[in-house]
Amino acid sequence: MHVNRRKKIRLEPEIYQIVSIPCSVTIATKGRQKNFSHHDLAHDFVALLKKMCEENNIPLYAYCVMPDHVHLLISASERKGIIEFVREIKSLSAKTARQQGYSGAIWQRSFYDHFLRKDEDCRIVASYIVHNPVRAGIVQHWKDYGFCGSLVYEL
Repeated sequence: MHVNRRKKIRLEPEIYQIVSIPCSVTIATKGRQKNFSHHDLAHDFVALLKKMCEENNIPLYAYCVMPDHVHLLISASERKGIIEFVREIKSLSAKTARQQGYSGAIWQRSFYDHFLRKDEDCRIVASYIVHNPVRAGIVQHWKDYGFCGSLVYEL
């Protein structure tokens, strides 16, 4: 008999608690719905993200809210690990979406992550993340897109 088990996509839990390692996180919307093409929801998500990062001392090296997914480049803090932070931001933003009239699930069940290796430059990865709307043809220059940036770097 074949038992269908989900593939384990997470590293060991302790890794997500390490303060000094930047992690690139991608969170997709449920069914890749373009929820964040509604600028009110994208704006509220960015405001919530910044507030949560500041409250939890999470370095936000880069963020980009695309219509159907979000990119974050963050590290854990002494106060909060990455998994807990992502879980909380998804939960609170779903609550905000419901207040704006959305129904059903907003986010995919999990998220993708990649811890930067020693040879990966955090500033270069941050720059790559904020340039997502340019590569997608949404804007000519990333600074013209109101839903990406950094709380750490002047990019």
